Amino acid sequence: MIRSHIEAPNARATAAIHGNAPAPAERFMRLPEVSATCGLPTSSIYDGVRRGDFPKPVPLTGKSVAWLASEIREWMASRIAARQT
Repeated sequence: MIRSHIEAPNARATAAIHGNAPAPAERFMRLPEVSATCGLPTSSIYDGVRRGDFPKPVPLTGKSVAWLASEIREWMASRIAARQT
């Protein structure tokens, strides 16, 4: 029996093709990824958290913290919007 190499698209791929893709699943970002994503050094990230103009980290275990990817995306979008005003 010959099997086809063409697979049926999954629901996410089908939704993306039709423009109604679901929101990405929430995930944590550790500090190096946050820094690389938003272009800020560690000190500026923690200064922003202290001032209240950068998302607060989520405690994971002990001294480990992470940020919600959605909150980092929202912060970046707000910076872009502020530039346009």
